[in-house]
Amino acid sequence: MDINWTKKTALFLIGQTITLFGSMLVQYSISWHITLTTKSGLMLTIITICGFAPQILISLFAGVWADRYDRKKLIILSDSMIALSTAVLAVLFTLGYDMIWLLFVISAVRSVGSGYSNTGCQRFYA
Repeated sequence: MDINWTKKTALFLIGQTITLFGSMLVQYSISWHITLTTKSGLMLTIITICGFAPQILISLFAGVWADRYDRKKLIILSDSMIALSTAVLAVLFTLGYDMIWLLFVISAVRSVGSGYSNTGCQRFYA
C-alpha cells in the first residue's frame, strides 16, 4: 500500500478543483459575452443548452468508459481537450473572429470534455 496516498489524493483533488473552477469561469464568461452582445434570451438559452446538454448526455456513458479504460488517461485527455478548445477560442477572438456560432461549438466541445473529466474524477478513487 502506498504511504503517500493522502498527499497524492490531496494534490489530485486540488488540481481538479482548480480545473473545474477555471472551466466554470470560462463558461460563465461565454454566457455573459453572448448576453451582453445579443441581449437575447433565446441566445442565452442556446448557449446554456450547448454548455450543459452534451455533458449530461456523455455522463450517462462515461462511467462505463471510466471503468473500462485508464482513468488517468481519460481525465488527462478530456482536460486537454477542454484546454485546447479554450486556447483556440482565445486565439480566434484575438484575431477578430467573434461569431456567435463559434461560441456555441466551443461551448459544446468543452461540455463533452467536462462530461468525461467529471465522470473520470468521480470514479478515480472508487
